[in-house]
Amino acid sequence: MVDEPPSELFDHLYSLSSRGAYDELIRYLRTHEEEDVRYGAAGVLAESVGGFNEQITPARRKALVDAVRTDPSDAVRANVVKTLLAIDESIADNIITRLEMAPESTPTETPYPLILTKWHERQWPELRYLAVVGFERVGSPTTTEKLRTTIQRETDLRVLRRAIEASGAVGDETFVTPIKSYLRIDDDTRYQSADDEQIRRTKQAAVEALVAIGTDGAYEALLTASRGTDPELKACAISEIGRLAPDEAVDLIVDELDDDADEAVRQEAAEGLITTFTESDFEEGHTVRQQALAEMGEDVDAAVSDAFASIVDDSPHKPEQRNAAWLLGQLETATEDTVDSLLSALTHEDDYLRIIAAAGLTTLDPALVDQKLTAFLDSVEEDSAAHELASMIQSRLDNGSEKAIWG
Repeated sequence: MVDEPPSELFDHLYSLSSRGAYDELIRYLRTHEEEDVRYGAAGVLAESVGGFNEQITPARRKALVDAVRTDPSDAVRANVVKTLLAIDESIADNIITRLEMAPESTPTETPYPLILTKWHERQWPELRYLAVVGFERVGSPTTTEKLRTTIQRETDLRVLRRAIEASGAVGDETFVTPIKSYLRIDDDTRYQSADDEQIRRTKQAAVEALVAIGTDGAYEALLTASRGTDPELKACAISEIGRLAPDEAVDLIVDELDDDADEAVRQEAAEGLITTFTESDFEEGHTVRQQALAEMGEDVDAAVSDAFASIVDDSPHKPEQRNAAWLLGQLETATEDTVDSLLSALTHEDDYLRIIAAAGLTTLDPALVDQKLTAFLDSVEEDSAAHELASMIQSRLDNGSEKAIWG
């Protein structure tokens, strides 16, 4: 057990923190010969991470990473890692990468990756966090077993979540059973003191790990979660299950589109349906789309149409935007949000999305489209691709019997 520094020195360390003298605080942490002083400096920095994070610089970040790699004390190291994780959890990956590059240069004279086992057994969750990051990267039978043990026994939710994420990257079928128990983490008495965000992120990690593992057992676990009564878990599972079995998941996802009880579930179902399109291979893609249309029917609830419109507007992935725009053009329901979304897509940088959106607009209620088209034409440059497509749509609306050729 490490003692804290004398009270006078502790007061000085706190005064450095309160004045924002972080370089001086880091100097104590990096160079002082006494372990208790370094431990105290690291602890004060961890307590003041909010202010420190606002003034973090590459040099200060490097100094802390170097302290993790070189300090002889695990207690000091744990306090430094606590600060780094609060700033950016990905720094842990950077530390492990540095150790991989120089496996003999470890702070306790135990070479990498053996140092991971030592940290895994320590009392400080910050060191156990580093260990599971390393276990994922090593991927040996021994480290895989240690990851599985972590998922079964770990009591710190941040370490647990990272272990679950690591298990998805490893992709071993034997992780399915321990992971799926955390889909119901609310009921676990070990974690009832955890905040809602910690619980949410752990569930999300469990769902994503099962998707990454991708076995029949993983699919069954997600299927059970998608049929449960926990709205948050249900939404999460619905949005991801299509990545595993697009053709099997369509019926389930479409059923949730008509659920008026929870708007979040409806939105995730819309995103999940688009996922089934994008995850299908070329040969089955057409079948999955036709199956979805048959299940939905053409005249869907306006809220469902708006959910797909939001994907066109907000998704960062072009394939998802294209598929959502295509689907809007197949549905008879046309809301103002639908038309606004497709018109906005005419200005997108993606040529295919613009063409799909233009084609979709010609299938919607002509009165509603025409009502907004004039204002849109006035808002874009006359020599732009958006203006050209909008003019073609207007021509098609004026001459309904003529065929427009897109692209």
